[in-house]
Amino acid sequence: MRSLLLLLLVSASTFAQIHQNEPIPEIDEKSVKIIDEDIIGWSKSFDGQWLSKEMTIPIRAISQDEIAYESDESELGQDNISELHLYKTKYGEEQLYTLIKIFRTGSYKYTATQQKWQETLSAYYYIFEADQMKKLLEATESNGLIRIPLRDYGLMEGIKSKKIIETLTTNLVIKNSTDRLLVAVLKLDGEHADKIYFQISSQHEIFPDVEGILNDFTLQGNTVYNSPLLLDYLHYEYDKEAFKKFFTAE
Repeated sequence: MRSLLLLLLVSASTFAQIHQNEPIPEIDEKSVKIIDEDIIGWSKSFDGQWLSKEMTIPIRAISQDEIAYESDESELGQDNISELHLYKTKYGEEQLYTLIKIFRTGSYKYTATQQKWQETLSAYYYIFEADQMKKLLEATESNGLIRIPLRDYGLMEGIKSKKIIETLTTNLVIKNSTDRLLVAVLKLDGEHADKIYFQISSQHEIFPDVEGILNDFTLQGNTVYNSPLLLDYLHYEYDKEAFKKFFTAE
């Protein structure tokens, strides 16, 4: 009888361990920080002219090519930002952060005749450990490229901005590690010390695979998103102190 009782206790303990649940991610919506204005996108045209647009990096073409810059696709730019969101995120006892980039995408309903242009919102999310925020803040004082390991990431298409967290929670699968990185390229300008120039993307840790942007930018067939050289051709401009405040852990 004593042996049977011991066997039952061991079996119950083993059964409980087999069915142990993982934590459910908790996104603190009240903690959100938002950037939805005052970002200027810049790109260098094929003939060496710097062109700018609010919240959009202009496409790269010859600066005098009015047809190229007035097309429906050009409204989306080389890349664009509608909003940036940053949320505190709890995963069990771990403190994480969720960065979301909301951007515009578009296509023709009738591709063959290029008629009925339609725009929708998409969002790319990056989830990383809270202590990685220091890398971003330290990088705001120098030029360079930083890589932050991601615990989860992904693209959400056809979203509604007011339901973004509702949509996100149905996509999250937090992992101990992934094969992707948040890559931020940052640059300062001594003549404009109050500004910071940047671009953010998701990249594979080994392969030249870029996500989280509307269009990749390549030279001689190779992506430039993995190099500080990227900002010599295209970037976003924002107030340096506002950028630092956005990425300051609180």
